[in-house]
This record gives sequence, C-alpha cells and structure tokens, in this order.
Amino acid sequence: MKNKLKNYISILFCFFVLCKSVYANEPFEFNVTEIEISADGNQINGYKGGTATTEDGSTITAENFFYNKLTNILETSGDVKYQDKINNIIIISDKAIYFKNEEKIFAIGNSKVEDNNNAITASSLEYDKISNIFKAKKNAVATDFEKDATIYADEITYLKNEEKIITKGKTKALIENKYKFNSENVSYYRNSGRLISQKKSSLEDDSGNTYKLESFTYNINKKLLKGKEVDVFARVDEDKIDRYFFSEGFFNFKDQSHIAKETKIKIHKNVFEKEMLKLEVDPELYGYHDPRIYGSSSSSDQNKTIVNNGIFTSCKLNDNCPPWSIKAEKITHDKIKQDMIYKNAILKIYDVPVLYFPKFFHPDPTVKRRSGFLQPQLNNSKVLGSSTQIPYFKTLGHDMDLTFKPTIFETKSDNNKYILQNEFRKKNKDSSIIADFALVKGYKSPFDNKKKNINHFFLHYDKDLQLSNFETSNIDAKIERVSNDTYLKVFEQNLFDTPILPSNLSTLTTEVNLNLDHEDYYFNTGIQSFENLGVKHSDRYQFVFPYYNFNKNIITDKFDGSFTIGSNGSNRLLNTNNYKTSIINEISYSSIDYFTNNGFKNRLDLYFRNLNSTGRNDETYTSSPQIDAMNIINLETSFPLFKINDINLETLTPKFSFRVNPGNNMNNSSNSSSNINADNVFDINRLGISDSYEAGKSLTLGIDYKFDKIENSEDADEKDKYLEFNLATVIRDQFEEDIPISSTINKKNSDIFGSFKNNLFENINFGYDFSLDNNLKTLNSNTINAEIEINNFITKFNYIEQRYEIGTTHALNSTFEYAVDKNTSIKFETRRNKEINLTEYYNLSYEYQNDCLTAALKFNKKFYTDNDLAPTEDLFFTLTLIPLTTYERDIYKRRDGIGGLRGWFR
Repeated sequence: MKNKLKNYISILFCFFVLCKSVYANEPFEFNVTEIEISADGNQINGYKGGTATTEDGSTITAENFFYNKLTNILETSGDVKYQDKINNIIIISDKAIYFKNEEKIFAIGNSKVEDNNNAITASSLEYDKISNIFKAKKNAVATDFEKDATIYADEITYLKNEEKIITKGKTKALIENKYKFNSENVSYYRNSGRLISQKKSSLEDDSGNTYKLESFTYNINKKLLKGKEVDVFARVDEDKIDRYFFSEGFFNFKDQSHIAKETKIKIHKNVFEKEMLKLEVDPELYGYHDPRIYGSSSSSDQNKTIVNNGIFTSCKLNDNCPPWSIKAEKITHDKIKQDMIYKNAILKIYDVPVLYFPKFFHPDPTVKRRSGFLQPQLNNSKVLGSSTQIPYFKTLGHDMDLTFKPTIFETKSDNNKYILQNEFRKKNKDSSIIADFALVKGYKSPFDNKKKNINHFFLHYDKDLQLSNFETSNIDAKIERVSNDTYLKVFEQNLFDTPILPSNLSTLTTEVNLNLDHEDYYFNTGIQSFENLGVKHSDRYQFVFPYYNFNKNIITDKFDGSFTIGSNGSNRLLNTNNYKTSIINEISYSSIDYFTNNGFKNRLDLYFRNLNSTGRNDETYTSSPQIDAMNIINLETSFPLFKINDINLETLTPKFSFRVNPGNNMNNSSNSSSNINADNVFDINRLGISDSYEAGKSLTLGIDYKFDKIENSEDADEKDKYLEFNLATVIRDQFEEDIPISSTINKKNSDIFGSFKNNLFENINFGYDFSLDNNLKTLNSNTINAEIEINNFITKFNYIEQRYEIGTTHALNSTFEYAVDKNTSIKFETRRNKEINLTEYYNLSYEYQNDCLTAALKFNKKFYTDNDLAPTEDLFFTLTLIPLTTYERDIYKRRDGIGGLRGWFR
C-alpha cells in the first residue's frame, strides 16, 4: 500500500513539472499558472498569467498565451511585456503576436517600446528582430529623453542599428520644450542629434517667433538650424510682427547668431505711426509704412546684425521705386546701442542719388529712450531765417531724461545767433514733471539794432494722490515765463518743439491746483497767476489767491427732479490795484420733464445764490463787506411736433421760457462782452456771469425746425444729413441797464437771433447765424460758414460781421484747395480784415504727400506788424522723409522792402 502511494505521488509530481515546463527544447519555454494542450500537442494555451521564454533569453510576460507549433506563431494578450535583455529592448502592449519564423513581433493597442533613453508609443507597433527595425503606426510618438526631443506622426520607423528615426506624412517635433517643428517625412539621427526634412516646414520657438522653410536640418546638440527659403515671423509684441526672408541660411539658437544669403527684412507697418501723425500724414488715407531692408547677404550675433549691399526705406510697398531710399555698402544694426549704422550710403529720391554719406547712423525703430543724437531738423523761421537743430537725448535713469536742442542760425550778418534749449522729463508711477528752458543768444529785433539775450521757462507737474475715497485725486502745477512780449510769436511753435508750449501765444499762466473727484461730489482749489503779453507792465498781471469750487448733485425720491448744491470763491488782484473777493453759495433744482395730455412739455428750474463780496478800486464790489441773496425762477415750455415717413423725419418745436429775478439784484455788467445767439439764448446763464443772475423779468420765444434724413447705414463715418433752422427773441417788461449792452437782451425787445444749418448734401455744408435788430431792418451780426466740394476742388470760407453794440469785427477767411490726385494738392489761404480794409496774409502752396515723403513749395506773405513782427514775404521749399528728417529751405525772402533770391544749399 505504501509503495502504491509512493508511486502515485511521484507520477503527480512529474505531471506538475510537465505542466510548468512544456517542451523545454522548443522555440518557447512556457511558465504559466494554467496550461491547456490540444490538437495532438500542436496547440498550447496558457492562462492567468505567466512567461514565455525564447532560446535567446528574451521573455514575454502576459495574462494569456496562444501558441501554434505548426505555424510557430505565439499570440499574447493582457498586460503584454516583451523584454530582450541582449538588445536592451522592452515592448509593452495590450496584445502582441510573435511570428517566430520571421522573428517579427506585432504589438496591438496602447503599444510602447523602450530602448536606452528612447521610447516609441503607438496604437500599432511592429518589431523586426532580424533587421532590428521598429515600425509604429497610428498616433505614433517617438521620444529621445537624452536629447529632450519628441516626434509625433501617423507612422514612425525606427532603424535601431543606425539609430535613425523616419516619419511618414505630417510630422510634429518638440525639442527641449522650446522649439515646435511642423513638417512631413522627417528623418532623425539620434547619435548626431540631427532632424532633417526636405519638405515645407515650420518652426515656432518659445518666444512666439515662427520660421517657415522649404527644407531644413536642425542639429539638436549645437542648436543650429540650416534652412532654404526661410521666412521668419519675429514677434515684437502681441499685435506687431517683423518679417525676415533668407534664401538660405544658418541660424544658431544658442548664441542668437545667423549667416544667410539673400536677405529681406520687413519691419511691422505701424512702427512709425507717431511720426506720421505728428507730420499730419493720415495712415487711413495713404496706408501705413512698409519699412524694409534688402541685402545680398546678412549675418548676426548677440551684439550686431549686418546686411551687406543693403537698401533701406520706410515707404509703402508698390510696383514702382520708393519715394526715398538709402543704399549702403553695409548696414549694421547695433543691438546693444540700438543704432542703425550705414557705411558708404547714398540717399536717393525716386531712385535719383541726392546725397552721399561716408558714414552715418540713427536709432533703430524699437528705441523709445536712449542717450544719443536724435535726427537733425532744418527749420525756417519767418523772422529769424533758416536754422539747423541737432538734438541730443540723455537718459538720467529709468524715470528721467533730458533733451538738449542747440539751434544754429544761418544768417550771414548774425553768425553769433543761436538757441540753447533743454527739456527735462521725469515720470514715476503716480507723478510726472516736464521742464523746458531756452536761452536765445544774440537776438536782434528788426526794429532795434542792439543785440540781446532772451529766454523762456515752462514747467508742468502732475501728481496722482491715489486717495482711496476718490475716483480721481491729483495735484497739477504749471509755470510759463518768457522774457519779452513777442517771444512766442517770433520763434513760432515749430521752432520750440515741446509738449508744454503755451497754447495761447498772448497769455502766460502759472498755477497750482488740487482736484478731487468723488462719487457724490467734485472739489478743486488752487492759486493762479495770468500774464497778458502786450499790455503795459503795470496792468498785465492777474492773481487769484486762492480759489475753490465745490459741486454736489442730490437725487431724491421725494422730489421729481434733482438738486445741485455748490460753492465757489476767489481772491483776485488785477490791473495793479483792483482787488476783489467773493464767496458764492448756490442751490438749484430742476424738475423732470412733464408732459400734459395735449402734448406740452414743461420743466421748472429754481436757482438760489448767496453772494459774499468785498473789493477795492472795483466798479462792482465795495470796500465794505456785502452779503446778497438772489434767485431766479425759470419755466420752460415746448410743444414738439413730428412728421415721419420711411425716409424723412421732420420736427417743429415752438417753445418759450419765462424767467424772473424777484429781487432784481444784478451787479452792473453793462460793459461786459456777452454774445447771445440762437444756440445759447435758452441757457439759464446765457450772459456768462458767475456772481449774479440776469435782472428783471423776461420771456424768451423761439421755434426750432429740423429735417432729418433717415438712412439705414452701418457706416459710422457716413455724413449725418439734416437741415436745421432756429429762431428766437427775448421780450421783457422794462429796460435793464445792468445787463451787458452787447447781448441786446437788455432792451424791451431784443434782436432776433437766427441760425440755419444745411448738411443734407454730400458736397455742400452751409451754416448761417445772424442777429437782426428788432426794427427788422438792420443786421447787427452775420456769420457765414461754408464748405463746398466739387470733384477735386474744395473751398471753405468764413465770414463774420459784427456792428453797433454787438462789436466791430468784420473779416473774411477763405481757403481754396485743388486735389490734383491722391498725393498732390494746390492750396490757397487768405484773411481779409474788412474793418481796416487790409489783407492780413495770403499763403499759396503746392504739396506732394504720400506715406513716407512730403514735399512742398510754399509762398507766404504777411502784411501786419506787431513790435518785433514785420511784414514778410517768403518762398521756401520743404522736404520731409519719414521718419528720418525734415529739410526746409527758403528760396526768396523779403523783409521791410529788402528781399532777394537765395541758393538752395550753402
């Protein structure tokens, strides 16, 4: 019995060993949890995990095995892993088929091969052990971890013996997570790190720059790109792109250098937009520039870019030669100094050589602020003659800079005359200051043979207080000083190119202001000084020490309308000894518009004012303090009538306004200047007086008519077509002697004020304002404005006539312009002062203008005199090359009867 048991155990042990190791001498040795043998031992299936080992020591680990001895094919599934320890290859897949006779392995579904810092993933993978070649299809990705390179394609072939990867079809490659390649049929050599394609390709770097190439070779180890027909789109910022073209070149990404053959550089179009707008060149009309540099070859490193046999221009690209260009033996862009340097350069105007420069330079278009000389300016002052300005810009830190602008005049008899101008700027996050100072050395008035030095000083300061309780809060200050009265007129605004030049050539302002804008109110205060140039010295100054303004709107549900409360005050000293102080407190109420059942529109306004005043040597304010209370009530009613159809809207609105000043307490303003017209006659403060209300009782009657064209157009620039006519007059119960005489509403029956505007036609605009005496016989005021455009001819004129108590102005301004074509025009301007029967000036000009060049021939003649300003007669030529410089040269001058021709160059 014991022997039988012993034999049974031995047989069971042998069977177990047989199940675990089947056909040890066959192509595969299986070691699986469960095994099934069938078909006379020709089919072996294994389940629940195990390993199949080949005669060369390679292993296949999987969940299921299906081996056919007759075909010598092994199929595996479930977490398949093939490991070749000799070749150091690992294949991982959902399913794999091993054709042992051909020594080929096909991996199916989520497949991956790993090989010495190299990996390939795909939906389908084929491995040929004999040739040592991998083929990956469908979403194939090859990764070189050592080179940090990843290649994406629909089909990838890996030649392991050659360490070469070949893709078929569209291919993407990501190198160092910086450089993104898009191409076709790419070859990648692992050992040398070369990526090659003979197909059209593109490359994008981590700075957003894009390279488009006909073919390329990229060396990963050296970060060197070689390409043919290379088109580079270099990103300046989000919406600005510079473009470079090279017929063939090498580009080193490591040291940012390149060497290339034929080169074309196109800078983004609006790089010179500020210069165009400054010179009044409309980009919408002429288009933006096409600044570009063409050359036979180029090279660059981190410090410089060099273009050989180069041509530079900023002019718009067209089929013809550019209006101007600079041709140079060598054009160098110094990236450190941000200079464009030209060697043996020739300036051409429409391909005609004009000037030769052995060497010159200017800042590159990207320069915003840098120390160095700026472009020279050639100016022509009508009084001072021709001059040359050579500005020098100096940075004094990240927030400060200084521009020194010396100007030298060319007058032979006055060789020592020059201007030294300095402009200082400082800008922080919440403050800015600009100061401009100039000294004119050796100035001699046409009416005085003595030389003298004159000067100016301008300063603007602004400080954002950033107070949390206010929407805006700032302090601003201004200083304006000149040494003589005609200083600004003599030197003209174009000679002193500074943003803080006084806008009024006859009045200088010095002030400090505090401005606080709250959600519920507004407050400002400050001190001011005004200097009226041309007035005798004792009476030219006006001082305000100090002033304040406060305003607050109150909207409440208890009243159908709005309340406004305000207060303002000032101390004023003018005309040497005229002093007055006032504090004015105001409360006003305006109701909402009420409509009656029969269509009348009504509104009630109530105004209350408290005036506290004192003065000295003043016609209005007494030396004893005064406290006055005053108010005015205004009731306005209108009856709007409408007529509308599909194309027209007509509006007829009769209206009247009844206002009364119960106290009839108005300060005497009879000698003040006040212009009443149809546009302002219904305003509550139509007289423009701040310290009192209009006296008495008055009834203002008016009628408005408007004809509108209703046109459904999405073009916002299309002309608004309408015709409008307004009439108004003022009636009061008695003559009011305190109301300004020039307004005519001081009489029982004022003038009849009218306005007519015709804007219906594309080619004609016409406006007419008048003031007709109540006797219906005399026109006291006429103003006519007209603009007529017929084909290429444009004429504009403005006629103004004021008579009797309204004023004494009588003048006619006319402008006639003929556009020969889009670029060329002839223009004539004149002003006739009919009061003294004198033509003040006339200007005639012939101008050619495109996007990058402006040339003009101008003749100006002025007849009036003003101290240092004498009658002048000038013929001069102006040439502007955008953005290089402006050249202006007088051909003929005439001063005080002395004149003659001058040469173009000296």
